[in-house]
Amino acid sequence: MPGALPDLTGLTARSPAARAALRRTELRISRRLDGLLQGERRGRRPGPGSESALTRAYADGDDVRWVDWRLSARSDEVYVRVPEIEPVLTAWALVDTSPSMTFGSAVRTKLDLSREIVIALGLLMGRRNDRLGLALTNGGGLPVIYPPRGDRRGLTRLIGQMDRGLGEAPPGRTDLVSAVQAIGSIARGRGLVAILSDFPDQPGLERAIGGLSRRHEVLAIEIRDRRERELPSVGPLRLRDVETGRTVLIDTADPKFRERFAAAAADETARRTAMLRRTGARHIVVSPDGDWLTPLARIASERRRPKVAA
Repeated sequence: MPGALPDLTGLTARSPAARAALRRTELRISRRLDGLLQGERRGRRPGPGSESALTRAYADGDDVRWVDWRLSARSDEVYVRVPEIEPVLTAWALVDTSPSMTFGSAVRTKLDLSREIVIALGLLMGRRNDRLGLALTNGGGLPVIYPPRGDRRGLTRLIGQMDRGLGEAPPGRTDLVSAVQAIGSIARGRGLVAILSDFPDQPGLERAIGGLSRRHEVLAIEIRDRRERELPSVGPLRLRDVETGRTVLIDTADPKFRERFAAAAADETARRTAMLRRTGARHIVVSPDGDWLTPLARIASERRRPKVAA
């Protein structure tokens, strides 16, 4: 289990690579996502059209825009509306950096896509003055933990810390169960936890995510490459498991083998989808060579009933 959050005061926002990544992502996706997600939750800065939670008598210094003219006309006093303001939303992005996430058959790997999604989430939350924290896992622990920040400088530092953590991550077999349990001990207040992983089949994973979703809104972002579901016909091919090192020789020219492979992949996908559904998490599947903006925006804009404290 992780200890105290590391001291990151010495990590400045002067990383050219982090700033460049932020600018590229902002120009390419932030406007589109911002438009798709407009108004999916109330902000903390009220305006004249905000919903009111209660009314009270007018006092010197009150903004006249909050005057409830209909109620005031029915009484001898002037009343103002007091808006209901939503508290700060704190979110955590738990990113799986195990070797299986370094696979990619297109122009980028699954880990590259994870980085873009984290930047997109940070941009959106920063515009609403909400906060996003980061945790990287490789082998079950959380070697990189960046505390939640809501300003642009904090997001730039988060990107730099993520790049630094990815560069220093040693190879190791995924233990997502321990990582989910660890992030649950860090994210104490109710909020949002986005898990970015390929979600390997591991005993206890359903229980770990289910326990986390009882306290938080959990967004399970499953990142899959299309070559993990279907094989091209390219003849004999030697494949290596990047986490275990085990190699196997297959004949991709055999149509029956490709059919068995596709059937096994479909069965695994169905079991994983059913498992994540049972946990209560919101689940989306994205691919490095596909459109991930639309499914992410669609599921992020879903209205969920507030969780009730146990």
